[in-house]
Amino acid sequence: MDKKHDHRAMFSSERGHDGLVERSRRIKMAAEMGLARSSRGRHWSRALHRRLLRRKGATRGGSCGCKDEALTSSKAVEELGVGENEDDAVEVEARVHALQRLVPGGEELSVERLFEETADYIEALQGQVSAMRALACLLDELERDKRVMGG
Repeated sequence: MDKKHDHRAMFSSERGHDGLVERSRRIKMAAEMGLARSSRGRHWSRALHRRLLRRKGATRGGSCGCKDEALTSSKAVEELGVGENEDDAVEVEARVHALQRLVPGGEELSVERLFEETADYIEALQGQVSAMRALACLLDELERDKRVMGG
């Protein structure tokens, strides 16, 4: 094989990889958009939708319209009524901070509201996982049928 053909094979391979990356990005975007639309009334849903629109370049910053309930670490410990034990307080602060980062828009919420939004977000994620598993099974069956039919 000459260098010209080697180059084409390499280029084709790179394009295939880029195509796969782009397809993966689009699937993730569609899944997240579906998740955001599944629970429109929730704070996390509006925050996720805003983030997705920013990724697409459709909007900048902005708020979801919720009353700003920004939660500081000390406020979290106070709201949860963690006792005098400083180690417990530090651990609670760290866990609340982690939860704020995991739940879209969580940084803007009081502890009580953060827990409510977290529970709803987890339910929505479970629904999304179930839907994706069902889709994966369907696609797997279609692929098997295609192979059996000789395609």
